[in-house]
Amino acid sequence: MVRVDGGEMFEFERYLPLLDPEKFSDVAFYEELEKIGYRQVLLGGTGASDLASLARDIKAATGLTVVLYPAGPDSVTDAADVVILPDVMNSNSHFARPFGSGSIATAMNIALKGIDYVPVAYFIMGNSTARWYFDAFLIRQPKLIYAYANYARMLGYPYLALDYEDPELDISEHVIRMLKGLGGLKLVVSDEFTPESAARAMELGTDVVITPSDVYEEASDPVGVAAEFYRKLMRR
Repeated sequence: MVRVDGGEMFEFERYLPLLDPEKFSDVAFYEELEKIGYRQVLLGGTGASDLASLARDIKAATGLTVVLYPAGPDSVTDAADVVILPDVMNSNSHFARPFGSGSIATAMNIALKGIDYVPVAYFIMGNSTARWYFDAFLIRQPKLIYAYANYARMLGYPYLALDYEDPELDISEHVIRMLKGLGGLKLVVSDEFTPESAARAMELGTDVVITPSDVYEEASDPVGVAAEFYRKLMRR
């Protein structure tokens, strides 16, 4: 993949845990992830603050690539290796939607700091903290999701993300298959997966699986959970 500026587009691993830096601030945890075999880690999420110090500590202690999911322009730090530009395609907010004030300010901060970046067309599919934070309207009809996705593809987004983080909402096999048939986009699906359900999502055609931080926060053995996901999804 190539960016509009001619540079090579960063590519995500098949599985990434999204980790809240306030809940996972001990560098020893990231050292354990590296021992398991992880090469990338995703930090951030809605409302996450002060990512810079943790990103620097991780970079100093490990060889992990730090991917940043910023809550806004103030979250951007050059301590990260790459920053996601998550344009919330179904947001009513002037801050989060494509060409919204927050999106523009975040992009400007990334450009000023000279950090690598990945544009992502991001759809919030369920009732979650993200829906509240970004004032998202839900799109239930598959044909409308297809239309939005086709628009994102035509604009040149390399990744399209579906956020299914809602305990009452299952991922849609029909939607995943439909979007994979569109072509020209790598499909990311985020949900409170188990290793088995994440593997099923990949079988359907999902390119990248993401689990939210609470999958690890609620585990008695987060390192064990990370090892289980790695064995199921990353070993080929």
